[in-house]
Amino acid sequence: MKLTRLSIKGIGGIKNLDLEFKPDMNIICGPNGIGKSTILLAASFPFIWGASMKVKKNIGAEHGLIELELEDEGKNYLRATEVVSYLPQEHANHHHHESFERRKLIKFETNRIFDYQMLTSISADRHVDDSEVSQQLNTGVNLYNIKDWFAKRVLFEKVELGYAPNILRNIALAKRCISILDAEFSFSRVDPRSYDIFVNTPTGEIWYEYLSSGFKSCMGLLLGIIKEIELRFPEKEIYAPEFDGVILIDELELHLHPEWQARITDALTTTFPSAQFIVTTHSPHVVQNAKSHQIIALVSSGNGEVCLKKLPDNDSGYSAWTVEEVLLDIMGMESTLSRKLQMQLDDFDRFVDAENFDEAKNIYDQLDAALHQNSVLRKSLKISLMSIKSREE
Repeated sequence: MKLTRLSIKGIGGIKNLDLEFKPDMNIICGPNGIGKSTILLAASFPFIWGASMKVKKNIGAEHGLIELELEDEGKNYLRATEVVSYLPQEHANHHHHESFERRKLIKFETNRIFDYQMLTSISADRHVDDSEVSQQLNTGVNLYNIKDWFAKRVLFEKVELGYAPNILRNIALAKRCISILDAEFSFSRVDPRSYDIFVNTPTGEIWYEYLSSGFKSCMGLLLGIIKEIELRFPEKEIYAPEFDGVILIDELELHLHPEWQARITDALTTTFPSAQFIVTTHSPHVVQNAKSHQIIALVSSGNGEVCLKKLPDNDSGYSAWTVEEVLLDIMGMESTLSRKLQMQLDDFDRFVDAENFDEAKNIYDQLDAALHQNSVLRKSLKISLMSIKSREE
């Protein structure tokens, strides 16, 4: 299943927006409040069974409407859902759709950190019914059953007449996921007495709950996707890289160091090459390492409308762009300078124009001490300052 188009009218802060999605990775970026999370809500809402308090009609809109175009197994489908509620306490309701479609949509919200969980036993795989899948589309994938799911599979993977071949392949993939973003970390073992999961690190073996927030965020995504595929389709015994559904992720870069932000989209698309990803981000590093066709940049038109920003189309993407160029020309920042620095530079230019050497020199001395040691700005400021001195002489 793939989402090919999404139309949003009068939902949240979005008055009218039409988006087309690519079958691999779609990265939605833009300033705060532009509607990135609203897009993910709208994409999942027609699949939710019953009601949701999150999706709201714009208070100024006469109607709220969400339309999705889907492609699944060679057939095209249209799903249209009207939203009439806008008060905080109201629920948005709609009719139900086929459960198979719902199960092929996996959604992660921003809560992707987990604490130590003590397991006193491991249980049989639960039957995941439509109401649970619907709840996850409303609130995000449950990360707290990953430990039980993973420990059980590792402990019983060698049992004769146990797991099917594709499930064994998923177990091996889940183990490798720990090393995807950092080869110095690897799966170690599962303790059969406590069911605790241990990871090899450069400083020794640790509980996997003791990994950094960034590591846990990645594990929540990678292991969470494999877990959901297995639990939602137990009879099909799908090898996770062959899953052809849709995965929604809000704030993809959450808790990640910039180096990992630059690598996370490749990690996802190489691990799950048949899936479609629709993600939001504030990270220039995510955008910088994306292909040009994967970027959906949102901007405000100035009259309250949200629209798509036209971006240069090239085969190499934005890998040759600097972070500053990405921030200014794609993500819509007015300036990459701090407000304090911009004010100091404005004052400096004003004193230079007035040929007030003493005041300009005072600001230059402050900046000379504060700027990065390799800043090219220092040389430019010094040239401007010396131009006043030469004119005085």
